[in-house]
Amino acid sequence: MAINWQHSASFAYTNLKMLENEDLCDVTFEVGNEHKQIKCHKFILASRSSVFRKMFDGSLGEPKATILIPDVTACFFETLLRYLYSGAVEMNVETGMSVMYTAKKFDVPEFECHCRTFLNDNIDVNNVCTIMDQAIVFDEVELKTKSLEFIMDKTLSVLNSSSCIRMSKSGLAEVLKQDMLTVNECELYNVCIRWASQRCRDAGKQDCDENIRQVLGDELISLIRFPTMTLEEFTDYVATGSVLDKDELLNVYRSIVKNENVSKFISRSRFDLTGFKTHLFIRCKHINSGWGYGGLQDGISFKLSADCVLSAVDMFLPIAEGSVNGVLELLEGSTVIHAQNVKLFYTKGVKHLLVNLTKRVYLRSVNDYSIRQRMKGRPTFYCGSTKQRSIWIDGVTMTFSDLKVGESDAGTDMSSGQFYGFELLCKAQSQADQLKSF
Repeated sequence: MAINWQHSASFAYTNLKMLENEDLCDVTFEVGNEHKQIKCHKFILASRSSVFRKMFDGSLGEPKATILIPDVTACFFETLLRYLYSGAVEMNVETGMSVMYTAKKFDVPEFECHCRTFLNDNIDVNNVCTIMDQAIVFDEVELKTKSLEFIMDKTLSVLNSSSCIRMSKSGLAEVLKQDMLTVNECELYNVCIRWASQRCRDAGKQDCDENIRQVLGDELISLIRFPTMTLEEFTDYVATGSVLDKDELLNVYRSIVKNENVSKFISRSRFDLTGFKTHLFIRCKHINSGWGYGGLQDGISFKLSADCVLSAVDMFLPIAEGSVNGVLELLEGSTVIHAQNVKLFYTKGVKHLLVNLTKRVYLRSVNDYSIRQRMKGRPTFYCGSTKQRSIWIDGVTMTFSDLKVGESDAGTDMSSGQFYGFELLCKAQSQADQLKSF
């Protein structure tokens, strides 16, 4: 005797059966370039998405029997539907970003967050270039930042992967713009040559130096830091070909020999993160509640005993439902060297959150730094307090002082207030080096 699928205890299962069997459907979508017709149930879609609700109640114009969705591929739309009906889907990295775009388009933030988390958690050497390319196309700043951080940490492995030479031109440009990579400039140049050679072959052209230069264009060539190569490297790897013209070659030679840049290329060496470890410098030993905002500024200044890289700031969250947004600024002396918009949400049971910087920042021990935030929104936040002025981890000391640039008029000072902690990449010290620091 056959068992009715309606007898299942799972709403997810029975909902999917209704979708798959097209039982009692009351709306039809015509999706993508293939104009695939997909039948659904208004009640379920309207209950999960404000965009679908507006489609059906006339807010977006007169409701139609068949609704056109031309800018979404049918398979991605079907993935969204399966999530709306059941709350679960199977995903892969290759389609994750397109599915996330679909979730964003139809205002399904929980699924959008699920896609973003999936991609973040599944980045590896073989797919990071694909994920970054998609992040650029869909303007996903968080995923682009995470991808670049992965590339910075595992540069050589990524550049030697087969996916690297399939990276988009804009993706390769983002890599070349980074100040922190764990390879030398010769290796980067060779990657660019391999990438351009593949582009030539894909276009049915000979991969000669003239065509390679045309494919790279000034936009990529200008990002290669030729003056940072040694004389031997430049002679053996660059000057033997004709990717650079005679004037460019001569000016780079003069720059290397005279140790004074007279070329049009960047002469600042990249910062090698090999051997660096990530540490969380926790400023606040105790967490309290009741911190007010109202658009006032919180800030604190600090100094480091060794050169480090700031990758994230641990920020306090609202104590009740709601959110705040504003600007986080990092200053070197009195100059703003990094700024980004930040939005923080109340999360049950969570008092502070590590906020990744959109770009890692190199901090020098000879300089004074300040960090400031000016937030608006939910009026009450968690905050912290501490009696320690300095934090020592793995041979690096971070010393705090009251804000030196501007006013911390919301009340943060070196003993209390905002900024729970700071994530720093520090050069790993040997045991002997650590003993010397005492």
